[in-house]
Amino acid sequence: MLESAFGYKPENMYLAGIIPGPKQPSLENLNHYIRPLMNDLVDAWERGIKFSKTACYPNGRLTRCAVALVVCDLPAARHLSCLAGVSSHFYCSACDCYHKSTYGRVDFKNWTPRDRDKLRAYAEQWRDAATSAEREALFKAHGMRYSELWHLPYWDPSRQLVIDPMHCLLEGLVPHHTRNLLGLTSKSTASASTPLAFSYDFGEVPSGTMTTKEMTQMIIPDEEACFNKLKDSLFHKNIGPLKYICNNLGCMPQKTGRTFKIDYVKALLEWRRGKPLTTPIEEPQFGTAEVLGRIRDVIRDASVPTWLGSVPSDFGDASAGTLKADEWRSLITVYLPIALVSLWGAGTSHASDELSVRLRSVLDHTMELVCAVYLACARTMTARRANTYHSYISGYVGKLKEIHPTFALRPNHHASFHLYDFLLLFGPAHSWWCFPFERLIGILQRLPVNHKFGELKNTMLRSYIKAARLHRWLARTDCPPAIQECRALFDKVYAPKGAPDPSQELAKDPMDDIVQVPDSAMTSTVPEDLYALIRRRTAVLRASLKFDGIVYCRASTHMGNSQIFFYPNGDKSLTPVAASIKYIYGTLTGELLFAVQRHLPLDNNRTIDPFSMYPDFPAKLYLTNVQSRLEKVKVSWVVSHFAWWAVSDSHIVILSLSRD
Repeated sequence: MLESAFGYKPENMYLAGIIPGPKQPSLENLNHYIRPLMNDLVDAWERGIKFSKTACYPNGRLTRCAVALVVCDLPAARHLSCLAGVSSHFYCSACDCYHKSTYGRVDFKNWTPRDRDKLRAYAEQWRDAATSAEREALFKAHGMRYSELWHLPYWDPSRQLVIDPMHCLLEGLVPHHTRNLLGLTSKSTASASTPLAFSYDFGEVPSGTMTTKEMTQMIIPDEEACFNKLKDSLFHKNIGPLKYICNNLGCMPQKTGRTFKIDYVKALLEWRRGKPLTTPIEEPQFGTAEVLGRIRDVIRDASVPTWLGSVPSDFGDASAGTLKADEWRSLITVYLPIALVSLWGAGTSHASDELSVRLRSVLDHTMELVCAVYLACARTMTARRANTYHSYISGYVGKLKEIHPTFALRPNHHASFHLYDFLLLFGPAHSWWCFPFERLIGILQRLPVNHKFGELKNTMLRSYIKAARLHRWLARTDCPPAIQECRALFDKVYAPKGAPDPSQELAKDPMDDIVQVPDSAMTSTVPEDLYALIRRRTAVLRASLKFDGIVYCRASTHMGNSQIFFYPNGDKSLTPVAASIKYIYGTLTGELLFAVQRHLPLDNNRTIDPFSMYPDFPAKLYLTNVQSRLEKVKVSWVVSHFAWWAVSDSHIVILSLSRD
């Protein structure tokens, strides 16, 4: 298997087909499009495919292919696998948790994985049903239709239909937490709304079960002070909506024989008595103008490297538009925690002790989500990290109703638990999340097409395949030199935005991991502080260096690209230290090195570091000043860049941007 850095290049991806629009196929009709692919995959698994010649096997090689996993967002996953939608009571494809009222369950050890054999039997029963009514009854009972994926003998949706962290966390829980729970929008900071005494999401009403007029009667007024008025109001409803609500709430009348309207009314009154009767005390407004302003200050003033995904400086305004997944990732792992900890963390003061405790609890709850996202998006995964992620997400979901009692739980809150299973099964999310496929969709959308119905999908498919073949041909060692000369022009025109330019990479010694000075480099006069370090009056001085796709600069060229963590003397058993690159210079042996100044550590006896309360969030307070003494650092000693923001005139917070 290729590394993700190579496997997701266009020339190494297999685009099986494009489903024509303008709308997606309805219900199980998607089976007609994937059936040919499933037939090929069954043959590739059972009989195998013989390649007459490969690079390592000149006499040919028999291979076998299998679907390891299916990755897409929750609605698409349900559509492809023909499972009931996420808004139904059969909301989980991985475990047997049932009914939307169980969204907030955190007893993960008691969850039972869905049985593959039973699911296959349910799907085949639906496929073999003689009438539509029989199929509908089976679907209502089991939440399953037949998918062509069951044509694969090894298909197991509980293990192979993965939860995508990009959609579940970065485009699900993170926006919900920042916008809905914290209220970090300009509209929310302008005015606060009074919460309801109690609310319940009944989901989508099955089609054909009641009329439009009857659907409007499902709005039950519970604001009457007297239950007699509520009882009178319920009696004016039709029995259909009352029966549906009782069934949905799980409070059906417990009686034998025929059931009348009065029985449903009594059941609903009894259920209502167990819920809040008055509006709870209004919570403090978290998304104030001060908080939103602090977040924008951090976004605007933080010093970050150029490769870090940006966030709109007017975050929270409608003018900022819809944030993409990578922007949400930068916000939740960099800008938002720095801003909130600086406002609500240890050592901060507030109007009252009660408010201070309340804000601290909200901060701790938010940081559980921050740390969970940080661990889930890491490029390396261990059992310890997966267990730590599970601990954070369990704490986050478990405390949600306690910290924010007026907000309802969502399917993503439950799905986030199962990310733990898939991190253990498939390793780092970086190798199987949806980011590469979303980029592929963007590439396809930008292809020039003829907009002729019936030809559109063929035009897109052929154009993509031609470009992929050209990419692969240009990468061959036997590609003619004349064509190689044109590669730079080709990359400038067709390479994705932000892709590294191979022509700017500096040569690296494969044995010693040394970055060599280019042959065309010119020497310059060495500044006095650098002379004290290298004891030479002239040397090759560079403003920047690009190595393995990462740009490093001296501080005078770009502050963000000059901020690094490195291992002292290259000893990986030591804790990395933060420093700023002041010079990039060449040695007499032709090696390029950094001359850096370390950031001065904080005196913990005098100043409280609020970031130390969150050990899995790699941020720490430092003094604003740096050491005057220069220190030599090899490029191979560098761990990562870091971001920093000035908390005060004398202190800065430094956040490691290592994604390992």
